[in-house]
Amino acid sequence: PEIMQKGLKDFGKEAIPYMNELGIIIDVSHLSDGGFMDVASLSKKPFVASHSNCRSISPPQRHLTAAMIKILGEKGGVAGINFGPEFLNEDLEIKDSTIDLMVKHINNFVNLGGIECVGMGSDFDGIGGNMEVSGVEKMNLIFDRLLKEGYNQEQVEKIAYKNAMRVITEVM
Repeated sequence: PEIMQKGLKDFGKEAIPYMNELGIIIDVSHLSDGGFMDVASLSKKPFVASHSNCRSISPPQRHLTAAMIKILGEKGGVAGINFGPEFLNEDLEIKDSTIDLMVKHINNFVNLGGIECVGMGSDFDGIGGNMEVSGVEKMNLIFDRLLKEGYNQEQVEKIAYKNAMRVITEVM
């Protein structure tokens, strides 16, 4: 849709250098595609998509396209995988949130943007459904699966927390 091409207003564009200077992490999870591109072109520091997935796998417009994932990786940013069923599934009527789907999104991020552009962005406070990982006490299930999928311990730690910590440290 045309609305997705709209970018930031002048005030938003003017705010980005100040946010960089003040150590404020810019989050693009709820921005239009045009807004994402404005942040990508204007920010001198990494930015995040705190709870966004891959648009090629699940259709919500707020997900990141392949091009956006590549840019996020090039800019040193991180996307946090959203665990909500409506953000994982191709069919938005399905209310199951599974580790298989999370790994599918993680693999896509890694393939397009590199191992350092993906992390955890559960959105536990804003989602519901049939959740295979329904709380922090079950997060290890994702990490165990990633190890079984062939990721090594260092890569899993990057996805679990090191990528996010890197951006926090670099920006703040």
